[in-house]
Amino acid sequence: MPNVVFTVDCEGAHHDRCYTRDYIRVFEEEFVPSTWLIHVSMKDPSANTNLYYHEFVHKIPSWHEMGMKVNFENERGYVDDEKERGNIIWIAKDTLKSHMIKCTSFRAGAFALVPSDVKYLEEGGILVDSSIVPDASYKMFVNWEGAPHEPYHSACDNLHREGGNRILHVPIATHDGQHGYLDAGFAALEPLFAANLSREVICLGLRDYYDSVDDLRKTIRYFRHKGAHFTTLTQAASEHYEHHAPVASV
Repeated sequence: MPNVVFTVDCEGAHHDRCYTRDYIRVFEEEFVPSTWLIHVSMKDPSANTNLYYHEFVHKIPSWHEMGMKVNFENERGYVDDEKERGNIIWIAKDTLKSHMIKCTSFRAGAFALVPSDVKYLEEGGILVDSSIVPDASYKMFVNWEGAPHEPYHSACDNLHREGGNRILHVPIATHDGQHGYLDAGFAALEPLFAANLSREVICLGLRDYYDSVDDLRKTIRYFRHKGAHFTTLTQAASEHYEHHAPVASV
């Protein structure tokens, strides 16, 4: 039975349109939770946090999850300095916390997570990350070729292999170079869905500024027909722990 996680990249404050109300309506009508990853960028740190706090947080059901999405950038462009990246993570956490949003889930903008980021995420209380797009054609800042497709704990010096980091990575579903964002359209993604049916978790993405409303409903009904269990990122991490934690000796 597939375990499906829907995530929404919440960036509507930086775009002309926002489809969050429509997505909330579909999730409520279909009784499916989602993880809402509120985007924070140093170019305008509180824009999306303010938008969601004032317009949407009170409308998103409590059985959903609020998470954090961070772009490692500033007014000069992409940031690769470790301490600057750590500072961006802390600013994002504090920005959300100031609006009473405590996050345990995370995604790096452009999937640009690097090993030195993990300790800052762990210190900030992040339990689960969804920045990995294994074997995807998308390679803007990080090439995820060879990374695991199943949930895993990464090595401290190499996020492409398993190791002892506390954070659980839940990769975004991929197939034949494509990563599972619904703006590609249901028809184009159906082979990806079918190829991932045996995975422990099928993590899919939406963008709140892109109209994937009809494709979201089609996708939910596709997986429901397959007997899917729908959950959030943090709940998926909890269920992974329950199934994979070492059995204590009596």
